[in-house]
Amino acid sequence: MAPTRSPAADASAVDCHRLVVEAEPGANMLLRLLEPFVIHDVLPVRTHGAADADGLRVDVTFRAPAALALRLHGRLAAIVGVRAARLEPVQAGDARVKAA
Repeated sequence: MAPTRSPAADASAVDCHRLVVEAEPGANMLLRLLEPFVIHDVLPVRTHGAADADGLRVDVTFRAPAALALRLHGRLAAIVGVRAARLEPVQAGDARVKAA
């Protein structure tokens, strides 16, 4: 009997996603936004952040099964201080994503 493989182990089941988060400016907000990725053992392919007096905007591009991407979106949206969180699919040819 062959061992079963998790969806994360099957490259065809792992898609590329982008989470775009707008949050209140704060000293530890970036850490709080990245913590769910650590908890779910997801290493971002790319991150970009910008902060000013009005707030913080963070874009995180990552590879994960769709169900896990939705879970991460929900976790980030529920963080106190997050104003908006949007999950977007990333196309394979998107120049902003390097092959991992």
